[in-house]
Amino acid sequence: MTKLVASLLFPILLLFVVVLGENNNKVDIDTIYAASFTWKDVDVEEKNCSSAQLGESSFALMHAQGKCSPHRLPNSTWFATIMGAIEGDANRYRSIIRRGNTEKLNTDVPLASGRAINTGNYIIKLVFGTPGQSFYTALDTGSDITWIPCAPCSACRRQVFQPSKSSTYNYLSCASKPCQDLGINCAGHGNSNCSITLTYGDGSEVDELLSSDTLALGSQSQQFVFGCAYSLRGIIDDEPGLVGFGRGATSFVLQTAKLYDTTFSYCLPSLFSRAFTGSLQLGKGALTAPGLKFTSLLSNAANPSFYYVRLNGISVGEERVSIPAGTFEMDQSTGKGIIIDSGTVITRLVEPAYNPVRDSFRRQLSSLTMVKGASRLFDTCYKTRPSGQVNVPPITLHFDNSLDLTLSTKNTLIPVNNQGSVLCLAFALPPDDGSGLSIIGNYQQQNFRVVYDVAGSRLGFAPQNCDG
Repeated sequence: MTKLVASLLFPILLLFVVVLGENNNKVDIDTIYAASFTWKDVDVEEKNCSSAQLGESSFALMHAQGKCSPHRLPNSTWFATIMGAIEGDANRYRSIIRRGNTEKLNTDVPLASGRAINTGNYIIKLVFGTPGQSFYTALDTGSDITWIPCAPCSACRRQVFQPSKSSTYNYLSCASKPCQDLGINCAGHGNSNCSITLTYGDGSEVDELLSSDTLALGSQSQQFVFGCAYSLRGIIDDEPGLVGFGRGATSFVLQTAKLYDTTFSYCLPSLFSRAFTGSLQLGKGALTAPGLKFTSLLSNAANPSFYYVRLNGISVGEERVSIPAGTFEMDQSTGKGIIIDSGTVITRLVEPAYNPVRDSFRRQLSSLTMVKGASRLFDTCYKTRPSGQVNVPPITLHFDNSLDLTLSTKNTLIPVNNQGSVLCLAFALPPDDGSGLSIIGNYQQQNFRVVYDVAGSRLGFAPQNCDG
């Protein structure tokens, strides 16, 4: 007997906006029932998962806790999983700041807690070695190195890569260029294997040897550098691997540049969709997406792996919020600015931007009753009405090159309790606001085709139904 649990049903009406364009000041209102804000637990027996490979250069991209993922946490509800991922954002933010303030070491500083690899990210299936061995890996635009669990990892509780069974596998020495690109200090051990330890914010650790093997990509394959993890310590021992989509030399983007011209895109499904499956597209095919608009993609010497953008302002409804000049300006020495990130869930705005955005939202939503203490992260939460409708002011991000990205209600509000009676503004302050770094999280990116044209220094958005 199958059992399908549905919770957080909201019997109110919400009015929302989806607008993307250049200098578009017109507000188009649509109406939806708030029952669509439902944390739907997965009916495993009825799941109908699509193929991991959608085409020659397109892959299924699923949430690590989605119904098609083999890495779902046991005995955990969808609501609890997402709330846990959001709480893990703080560790990721601190890791980003730490990475920007750290000189080159003999370790790569990762960007998530061990558990957040599973709960906070989206995963794709990749095939390593000859003959091929398949593994799910978490896509991370904030990391350069890719790693998968490898034999003889005794602590790994899931499938591990078997180097001895691949005829094309090689260890890389400390003196090799990929090892040097990671800033490893060989200190007279150039002929030794390139050994890396990743230490996560929650104390989990990954010991790995930098390696090379074939990576199958559709009908094509190439030699690919990755970390072969032989020791996992802490709560990370049950997690998938990670594929780095950052901007460094060892990243997937740079290593596959000849195949895909350093261009990729993803479409993240709404967390309220039962499908929980979107898509990752490699190459320039996404450059023709309907409605695609671009802004500048910037680089920052303090954080060279990350994708910076220029945000000129934010509107709430028809009000252009007053944000002090220079709030989002990029600083090449400190890493200050604003980045877009696949692994952070909720958008974090520094205080000079967050406070006026929050205050404007509160003023325009004064018809609802605010609830204090409803969430440890969110400070603008509302008790929903048993019936009726609410006009929710849209939030618009004004990027460089006259790109205005207006978020739907599902990118703006998030339910935070099992009873379905409280909705919160899905933006937050950074855990440590002294850095000046803001982050556009994946909750605000859902149901957009997000295009990274690295060679062209452009970031694009196109509205798209990603709930495939």
